[in-house]
Amino acid sequence: KIICIIPIYNEEKRLDLLLNEVKNFQKKDPFKTEFLLINNGSNDNTDKIINSYDLKSIRIKKNRGIGYALLLGLKIAKSNNYDILIQLSGNFKMSPFDIPNMLKPIFEENVDYVSGTRFIKKENYINNPIFRKLSIKALSIIFSLLFKKKITDATCGFRAYKTSILSKNIDILDKEEFYTYGYEYYVLGKVLKSKNISFTEVPITMNYPKTG
Repeated sequence: KIICIIPIYNEEKRLDLLLNEVKNFQKKDPFKTEFLLINNGSNDNTDKIINSYDLKSIRIKKNRGIGYALLLGLKIAKSNNYDILIQLSGNFKMSPFDIPNMLKPIFEENVDYVSGTRFIKKENYINNPIFRKLSIKALSIIFSLLFKKKITDATCGFRAYKTSILSKNIDILDKEEFYTYGYEYYVLGKVLKSKNISFTEVPITMNYPKTG
């Protein structure tokens, strides 16, 4: 069983694009991935847009941070016995059509934790803002040196992993300091540090809007 959670906060401008992409992907998805939209306290038209699609969703009344939404997704995955959890951004910079690439190492090589990277193939990051290219590469070098593993994209939020590697640590993760982006970096650090969790990166596309 595979579930993809999509935390969403005030994404009315690009949400239709993303959800249409999800519906199109579902028609071709060989893995029959289930999707769960997590409306993280949006105060724009996000809720109305979500309700116009036949997709499972939950609504958090107040935005408590991206980490809170991701942790909630982990709790749901555990309680409903999902074997694999995928995290996909709600801003349509990532495509659900990259999900098969993310799952391939798990099924074919028994990898525990897969992280997307835009920096293996040049065409995948050519439209990224210059500042983001430089800052992400610098942070990735720091991660590589710190954990002694080659990391090309430490900030990519596109992840796929076996639910079992994190589900037993929910009590440790369920702290207010992890309710922001700190959750993602703490988990990534723990994964890279572990001798018992296998890790790899796979190329994904990252589509930044031309303006804004």
